[in-house]
Amino acid sequence: MTTLIYIVNFFIRNYLPYLTIFLLSLNPLSDSDFGWHLKYGEYFFKTGQILRKNVFSLEMPDYRWVNSSWLTDVVTYYIFKMEGFLGITIAGGLIVMLMMFFLSRAYKFSFWEKTFIFPLILFVNSPLTRVSFRGQLLSLLGVTILLYLLEEYKREGRNIIYLTIPLFFIWANLHGGFMLGLAIMIIYLAIRQLATKSLDKKLLAVFPLIILSTLINPFGIEIYQEVIKHFGNPFQNYIVEWVPLTPFSDLWWVLIFWGIFLIINIRILVTKEKLADYIEVIILTLIFYFLSHWMRRYAWTMYLISIPLSLGVFRYGIEINRQIKKIIPVIIWVVIYLGTISYYIPSQRLTQINWQRYCLESVKCSIPSAEFLKKIEIPQKFLSFYNWGGWLIWNYPEIKPLIDGRMHLWRDEGGYSAFGKYYFLEQNVDDIDKSDYEMVYMIADKPVYKRLLELVRQGRWRIIYQDDLAGVFVRVTGNGKSSGTTRVSGSD
Repeated sequence: MTTLIYIVNFFIRNYLPYLTIFLLSLNPLSDSDFGWHLKYGEYFFKTGQILRKNVFSLEMPDYRWVNSSWLTDVVTYYIFKMEGFLGITIAGGLIVMLMMFFLSRAYKFSFWEKTFIFPLILFVNSPLTRVSFRGQLLSLLGVTILLYLLEEYKREGRNIIYLTIPLFFIWANLHGGFMLGLAIMIIYLAIRQLATKSLDKKLLAVFPLIILSTLINPFGIEIYQEVIKHFGNPFQNYIVEWVPLTPFSDLWWVLIFWGIFLIINIRILVTKEKLADYIEVIILTLIFYFLSHWMRRYAWTMYLISIPLSLGVFRYGIEINRQIKKIIPVIIWVVIYLGTISYYIPSQRLTQINWQRYCLESVKCSIPSAEFLKKIEIPQKFLSFYNWGGWLIWNYPEIKPLIDGRMHLWRDEGGYSAFGKYYFLEQNVDDIDKSDYEMVYMIADKPVYKRLLELVRQGRWRIIYQDDLAGVFVRVTGNGKSSGTTRVSGSD
């Protein structure tokens, strides 16, 4: 009996937090770009080569894209081919669990601290973790591994710094976020060297090797050039992840309260004379906190970087009886686990994820409308909804979208942006009736859809398909017939 109690207690304290976080991170995929990620991965498996040309969309067919997440596409396709949507969901859960593992190892979280910090991390990063497996989530895992290696280096394990070389080699092939990792490492170690008033000669050897390792990829130095292109690109202002959080929105308030929470923690660290132990984290947090107000995508990294500061409250700020401190976490984790397996997991219907559910719940697309388009001839001047591009590329290769999620920052040598042209039409800034498009395939909640309904009433355009989610419109020519009537005849 004593042995059984020991085993149960050991399991609860060492494994139950990770198991529970894994289960809570099992979310149906909601990445609208999933389809083209699969296509890139499929191309690699079929040809053994990396697709460099744009063969999937109508716009910018000659554009040569530096796909810094090519390896993520390969991994994504392999998982999906083997285990389908459930495999992708499980992979997403494993990534989040590993993030918790490396953070815990980096900052030596006690069982008591895990009880509060793990759910806190899951909550503040939920906008990203809810999307499930994708390159940006892998990049956050890279951040947590880097933080672990840097903290181990700080604790006199100097040789461990060499492990950053293979880390950045893999990271540079998985996601362009590796450059953020480089910035974190440079700032952290610079502060560390200034604090110790010494220079570790090993760093002089490590940094050149890290840079060289990142160049071992199919695109070489072009991955740096591609990331740099993002800075100052005016079309960032029209993509959600590249703009600031909306003032007074839920996510904005989370960021504000997180700042207040950090101030409280820093004050406790000052009182306990522990501030010097966290100086690198504090400076990094300040930098990324202000960046998070400028661009929301930095918030998810900032939350991970700043999480050790929460130890001000959970490690030094709460004084409680030792026995109670042992019992409370057990009760909390058991309750969360039972609630997760009893209510959360069944509600997710993870074994019932398919393309139809993905389409309806995640991308808000209309399968009947795509089936309709399959039966007609689509003109070259065809405008389709941006967020449906990935879904069409994988499921309906015969319906070539105008643009898709790869292309939001693409610009050719002349500065032309297909996304910019599309976006101003979608938002009805530019009039679709004055464009040269002959057919429009659009979701029902966009301004251009409402404009097209006006044009239909004026007899200038015609609806050839409509349901609750989507509509297909064709231009009426001067003779009173639809543009390309022979291509869409019999479709009323």
